[in-house]
Amino acid sequence: MIKILTVFSVLLALALFVCWNNKSLVVTKYQYRSKQVPEQFEGFRITQISDLQSEYFGQHQKKLLDKTAETKPDIIVFTGDLLDRNHTSYEASLEAISGLVEIAPVYYVNGNHELALPEQRMKAFYDELRQMGVNVLFDETTAVQRSKQQIHLIGISEYTLYASKTSIGRTATAYDPSVITDMVDRLTEGIGTDELTIMLTHEPQFLDAYADDKVDLVFAGHAHGGQIRLPFTEGLFAPGQGTLPKLTSGMHKKEGTTMVISRGLGNSVFPFRFLNRPEIVVVDLNRGS
Repeated sequence: MIKILTVFSVLLALALFVCWNNKSLVVTKYQYRSKQVPEQFEGFRITQISDLQSEYFGQHQKKLLDKTAETKPDIIVFTGDLLDRNHTSYEASLEAISGLVEIAPVYYVNGNHELALPEQRMKAFYDELRQMGVNVLFDETTAVQRSKQQIHLIGISEYTLYASKTSIGRTATAYDPSVITDMVDRLTEGIGTDELTIMLTHEPQFLDAYADDKVDLVFAGHAHGGQIRLPFTEGLFAPGQGTLPKLTSGMHKKEGTTMVISRGLGNSVFPFRFLNRPEIVVVDLNRGS
């Protein structure tokens, strides 16, 4: 009986830990410093949310919305997989967005899960987002202004990322970088190299293609922090990168481009994460070299 109770207690503790590890939100803060940051944008705060995957965090997304509001963002960027193709809940996603747009302006790009859902339904869904006030950036450029200064936001859609993969064969590592670089060139045309340009995209494994002398800062998600994280690893698996991936969280630099990767919020094909709490990312812009 003692052995049975011991095993039961261990299993119960493990189950409670896994549940906490999958629903307890953590905020990770980074400082981004660049001479491209305009004077009026010193201390400008960007909160990144990614990969909700149709999950709930509290009733009516209260935990997610409260935690996001606590970060006091100037803008919110959402880097894909708001929905999940396997357990799609439009209501969970729209409740999150309806609360987020009340906190700060929201900028959004789609992810691979949105791309896998019925095209006509997604067209209506994207229209709903726009009607709610979301800035949907599907291969588009926009600007955020303060006084007479501005920073540029470009969105690389999942349509472009998918095209770069299908042109080669959709394997984890094979893609045509020219599809992405051509889009980056088009979206940054007319933007000076001395102006701050921020890219929103979903998949981080294309950093080599994102790196450009006009792209300063990239926000990405998709990798779910490697799902199961062990010490000294970036997790055990990430879509598009396979086992023992290298780009699943944190800040990474390629030449003059810095990429911030969110571990995301929800889970997808694999039902849980371990040592890898759902993450909200905060990046403060600072002037300097």
